[in-house]
Amino acid sequence: MHGMKAVVVLGKLATLAVWFWGILAFVLPAEVPAPSIGRMVVLGLLAVHVAEAFAFAKSLAAETGQSPATHRGQLLLFGYIHVLSTRYGQTASR
Repeated sequence: MHGMKAVVVLGKLATLAVWFWGILAFVLPAEVPAPSIGRMVVLGLLAVHVAEAFAFAKSLAAETGQSPATHRGQLLLFGYIHVLSTRYGQTASR
């Protein structure tokens, strides 16, 4: 069980790092390595996370008893890692 928690934490940290790099590639392109790649990666990440928000928000809401809006922000930021953390959290609390 502790292994999954570590995967979720590392996944969230890695995702935040990629978001940070990609946003900096737009804001301060001269200050980051490979800004053109960073911009492409952050746009791809945004597209994938938007799709995941549509795909998973309702099912997570049904599983947790919360509204879909509760999960959309986390899905947009962390994507499937939020799904894992939510489902892992429910499994661990049973």
